[in-house]
Amino acid sequence: MIDLRHLRYFLAVAEHGSIAEAARRLHVAQPALSRQMRELEGQLGSALFERGVRGISLTTAGTQFLSDSKAILADLRTATERVSRVAEGMEGALRVGIAANYSWHPTILDSLRRFAADAPKVAVMLEPTLSARQIARIVQHELDGGFLTWRYLPHDKTDIEGLTEIQLFECHLKLALPRGSHLATAIPKKLSALREEPCMWFPRETAPAYDDFLTYQCQRAGFSPKKVQIGSDVLTILGMVAAGMGYSIVSDVSIHTCPKDVVLVDHPELDMTHPVSFVYRTNDSNPALRRLVECLKKG
Repeated sequence: MIDLRHLRYFLAVAEHGSIAEAARRLHVAQPALSRQMRELEGQLGSALFERGVRGISLTTAGTQFLSDSKAILADLRTATERVSRVAEGMEGALRVGIAANYSWHPTILDSLRRFAADAPKVAVMLEPTLSARQIARIVQHELDGGFLTWRYLPHDKTDIEGLTEIQLFECHLKLALPRGSHLATAIPKKLSALREEPCMWFPRETAPAYDDFLTYQCQRAGFSPKKVQIGSDVLTILGMVAAGMGYSIVSDVSIHTCPKDVVLVDHPELDMTHPVSFVYRTNDSNPALRRLVECLKKG
């Protein structure tokens, strides 16, 4: 059976044109090297060398085998180097979920830039996914991790076995108002003044925890929003606000994607925050994921 030693010995003999010189360079006995070359020729079923009094030269078959041997050893070096890079988290692939409205946040962008600079050969595939769906996909090994909101309410101490959370930043709520509207020109001092105004809302089935969070915040302000339109995501909702269909309450991360026809306004009664985190499987052994986690921890 041909092994790597045969190939390396063959390359040395071909390079030096002499078994004696190759044996000296390889620090092996000349008879042993001659035996290895004849054994190689026997396994291949073809002569590789023309042996003469002035040394040896390659046959036509030997010339072809020299080219193929170099390619094999080059591929082996490449594979060895790549395995090392993968083991160090310097090469590989990551599938990462991200709630779409977090995509433009400076903290996340800066973290991804630093990771790309640190491990440029790791392909990071960002998949826009709502927070609740991300959790399920991470548990099911469909995602390696995700940028999401796990817990909205301060009293929520929910943990999911096998998942770890790194909190990155806090989000604040803002009123989203149509620019030039009566609401934008005379912002109500009390949120309860909005009870008869049409409110663009999120579908509960896609984000129940966020729905609970917004509802709880409104209850603290003493009113229930008049939900007349349901948007599938924050960009759709902001589009409806821009069209003058009503107002909404959104996270301040929306400032990075807010249409010019929408005004985002702080309000003293919108005083709750929620964390945005990176969540991943605690015992995941993917080295690239571990490197990303360390990058996120460094901030």
